[in-house]
Amino acid sequence: MRLKVLALTACLLGTVTTRAADDLKWQHGTLTATERQKVKEGSTTTRHTDASADRDDYSSNSRTTKSDNIENYQLYTIESGNIVYVGSEHLLFPWSKAADIDLGQTVQFAVKRDKMFILDASGKQHKATVVKTSLKSAN
Repeated sequence: MRLKVLALTACLLGTVTTRAADDLKWQHGTLTATERQKVKEGSTTTRHTDASADRDDYSSNSRTTKSDNIENYQLYTIESGNIVYVGSEHLLFPWSKAADIDLGQTVQFAVKRDKMFILDASGKQHKATVVKTSLKSAN
């Protein structure tokens, strides 16, 4: 009985995930620029104290270190028709990889409110925040 409930739950979750992906209006565009940004978002202060005590003597040694908190973002500029979108993907870890797409190549993407979803060459979906939308300048 438990196995049936687990299987049914898995099917329902798969349906919900597929339905969420179906709500997106996928379009094609050209990746015209990409940039990695390192942004300082505050700092961390650490204090370390060593202490020792004898019968008649007490001594302590304190050290304070301050380190910057650096966050990594990948910016994508995509042109589709006469609209230019700039999306910023927050790379959560230093070893996180940006979308596997080449400059000048066609990319499949969707925009929903302030979010941009990008499919890379391996079919992996990346989620970015739309930070700028503009009309393509006429040449």
